Amino acid sequence: MCNQKDGEKEMRFILICCIAAMLIGCGLNTIPYSDNNGVIKPNAAAVSHYDWGLTYAKEGNLAQAITELKLAIQKEPGWILPYFNLGAVYGNMGELDEAILAWERTTQLDTDFVKAHFNLAVAYALRAQDSDSDYPKHIDIERSIASLREAIRVDKEARSAAEIEPAFDEIRELPKYKELLESTEPQ
Repeated sequence: MCNQKDGEKEMRFILICCIAAMLIGCGLNTIPYSDNNGVIKPNAAAVSHYDWGLTYAKEGNLAQAITELKLAIQKEPGWILPYFNLGAVYGNMGELDEAILAWERTTQLDTDFVKAHFNLAVAYALRAQDSDSDYPKHIDIERSIASLREAIRVDKEARSAAEIEPAFDEIRELPKYKELLESTEPQ
């Protein structure tokens, strides 16, 4: 009897975890922690703030989402997902400089986080198109191509995504961009 109850509790716990993962948008295929920084499991406080950050972001309360994601980072500075999602929130707000900072930190913690590299490439390309930007356009273009190169290094599918990404429309004809796509063309 005791073993059956323990088994039922374990199954219930697994089911609850799976449902929670789907509800917060993490799914089972995401990279929950960086393999490169020794973080085995974030602490409960960090997870709680992270979950609240995702909830607020989904509800459109982006300012509160930022607060919660920053608190998650404060509680567990080596956990990559709060940085990545902080970048996404800033990106959705049009705050490219802040998004870039968050995604740069993500790629420092996990050099193989393809989505962060790709998002950086897009953000740099968009910032290069912004006439009000304080950053030199040619440097942002170079950084965009370098970030895209890293994304493709990690996952060849990033090349296909780049071919249809509107943010790259203005740099498609540049020799460095063409060279990157030619050098990564499937054989």
